[in-house]
Amino acid sequence: MTSTIDAPTRDADPVPGVDRRHRPSDFFHERTNFGFMRRRRTYLVTFAAVVLISIAALVVRDLNLGIDVEGGVSWQVEMAADRDAKVAEVRDRLEPLGFGEAKVTITSNAQTNAETIRVQAEVITDDPVKLVRDALAEATGKQPADVTVSITGAEGTFAVDRVATPDQAAVEAALATIEGIEPTVTVTGAKVSVTIPEMPASPRDEVTTSLAEYAGAEVADVSINTVGPTWGNEVSKKALQALFVFFLVLALYLTLRFEFKMAAAAIVAVVHDIIFTVGIYAIFGFPVSPATVTAFLTILGFSLYDTVVVFDTVKENTTQLGTGGRATYSEMMDKSLNQVLMRSLSTSLVALLPVISLLVVGVVILGATALEDFALALLAGLFIGTYSSLFVAAPLLCTWKEREPQYRALRDRSARTRATAPGVAGTAGAAVGTVVAASPEAGSTTPSAWDTSGVPGPPAVPRSVAPKPRQQRGRKRK
Repeated sequence: MTSTIDAPTRDADPVPGVDRRHRPSDFFHERTNFGFMRRRRTYLVTFAAVVLISIAALVVRDLNLGIDVEGGVSWQVEMAADRDAKVAEVRDRLEPLGFGEAKVTITSNAQTNAETIRVQAEVITDDPVKLVRDALAEATGKQPADVTVSITGAEGTFAVDRVATPDQAAVEAALATIEGIEPTVTVTGAKVSVTIPEMPASPRDEVTTSLAEYAGAEVADVSINTVGPTWGNEVSKKALQALFVFFLVLALYLTLRFEFKMAAAAIVAVVHDIIFTVGIYAIFGFPVSPATVTAFLTILGFSLYDTVVVFDTVKENTTQLGTGGRATYSEMMDKSLNQVLMRSLSTSLVALLPVISLLVVGVVILGATALEDFALALLAGLFIGTYSSLFVAAPLLCTWKEREPQYRALRDRSARTRATAPGVAGTAGAAVGTVVAASPEAGSTTPSAWDTSGVPGPPAVPRSVAPKPRQQRGRKRK
């Protein structure tokens, strides 16, 4: 008698996202199978909501422009060891002096536990320092922001460098219109300096005295900085012109490299990132400084890099879409996004680590508040840059492309095939990116030629009509 033993059969690993939940190893080995485009309308509605909320916040709250952007006067003093600083108490002292709207910030040094008060106010109209600075700038053909101001006690020193045609007589004539000063003008090459031994009293001195008394320090310990707006109307105008040229060149390059719809989707995603970041600054009142603007420009490059990586993969898979003939553009987009998902997450994580270090180590532990403005803008921009590449640019492109006749025909044909395939409608057996077509044999199904990037799919045919497993001949029993 002969007995046979069937070889054990191994079921294929279920498809992640279809038959089981994703595992961490799926991300590591790039075997994810998320259906991004199933919820693309939700992503686009979220995109529109974020833009509208950010614009509304910008209109209602406006940006908290720092002193380096709009100009003004800054006082800074360190508190005595036995005193604690409170914003409300500082404002109570500034209110009678006419500086109730001044910006008050208190920082603490983690190493010395010393608190520092910083007060920022708009430029005082009748401040002698402003009058001298403006007169010197006009006489030398420079901007007020180009004038360096140094106040030591009652003495004031003003200097401007790189003057094309220094005219000492013109500077002296301009300063003669200011009452209460006895300036000494010195011209050295292209540099013009003005020294005033005794500066007239101004509201700035009253604030200095009040802060020194509150902090338990000497008047000389209060640091005063008077600056003009470094981002004036002329600079803003040129910056907008440069930004317009940048978007124009970007659209031209992406159109030549990919196509116009990809270029338009990428630019929309970049604009979304900028508006979102600006909205965050408007909602939470973070100060905007030149470092913040620099971070905004850095965000552009990172967001574009991630979007170009996604679109490059989409372009490569689009050629395979034409040969397969069964998958839709949405399914192809899902496959492309799953292929670049791990790369995008890894790039974003690596970029975010040094930014988080700037915030935690530099600002919180070491007290380097100068890095805060730059790091905050980068943190928001890097996060939203990755998000917009996957959930703004890609869904927008997919929506536009599926309106084209050839891709709309693929979508309609796929829908008809799914509806006519026996045993397929209403089941979740087909993996994302796999279209199941009817087979000539009744009751059987065959997967399409579209491959889901190496992800093992469901069984090609039902178990009832599958070929029998290979049998092994057993030993004859006596």
